[in-house]
Amino acid sequence: MKRLLTVREAAEELNITERAARQRIYRHQLPHRRWGRKVVVPAAELEKFIESLPGINAEEAAAKVRAARRGQ
Repeated sequence: MKRLLTVREAAEELNITERAARQRIYRHQLPHRRWGRKVVVPAAELEKFIESLPGINAEEAAAKVRAARRGQ
């Protein structure tokens, strides 16, 4: 089964605010699906999006986010 993230969870993965994530969704810059009023982000598509960003791969990005959350 495909894992779906809320906008807040996707924003946390990207280390941006929920508002910034919603703005990027509105501009079609983030992968997302709409079910009525509900907006979700498929985890697999978000990972592919992160991997496509220039200059860093998904593992490095995740490590940086984890380190920032620990305060290192």
